[in-house]
Amino acid sequence: MTGRRRPVIDGMRSSSHLGLHVGADWSVTCHVYPNRSPILAVRLGLTSFSLSPAGNAVTSDHIDFAYALIAAVNDYLMECERIRFDTGESSAGPLAA
Repeated sequence: MTGRRRPVIDGMRSSSHLGLHVGADWSVTCHVYPNRSPILAVRLGLTSFSLSPAGNAVTSDHIDFAYALIAAVNDYLMECERIRFDTGESSAGPLAA
């Protein structure tokens, strides 16, 4: 699944790339609050990042993003399970090269 991109008005687009390699020292938490939008927090070792709606406003665009995120995470999970079970890896160790 691909995300949607907004047209670039002035020809300039912000960009960056963050590649994280997940080991055993991770956590994922969704912080919910009664009067503000949720925050999705991901920690991988000493690195962490969070996702939340811009301006604390949950719009239809943010709902679309959340559904796209679910779909991509599900694709990632299915591929990881396929590789793990196809190689016969146990929970005791990593895949053999």
